[in-house]
Amino acid sequence: MILILIALVVGLVAGIALLVYGEQTFSMFFFGGIILVLVGFSTIVYTAMAFDYIAASYKAEIINREFKTQYTQEEIFWADDVIDVVRELDRQRIELNGNPIRKKEE
Repeated sequence: MILILIALVVGLVAGIALLVYGEQTFSMFFFGGIILVLVGFSTIVYTAMAFDYIAASYKAEIINREFKTQYTQEEIFWADDVIDVVRELDRQRIELNGNPIRKKEE
């Protein structure tokens, strides 16, 4: 996440530099404007992702406490849907096989 933030700052600086120093040629000025629009859009997306990244830490704590697992914040953030699919497959397997903890009746 920090590398994305650094890339956004570098893009912002590059876009401003092209706007300021590119007034002599239209193409540099236009390219600087495009960079600033892309950086602005990326900043909005980054803000939404940062919220989900912070929330993944709390979600990892809850999942680890409830299911006795060792998921990290990064695993929850990047592979949350995979973890949910695996958990659902395990739930379906238990439903098909019955309760594996239950003792067999004689």
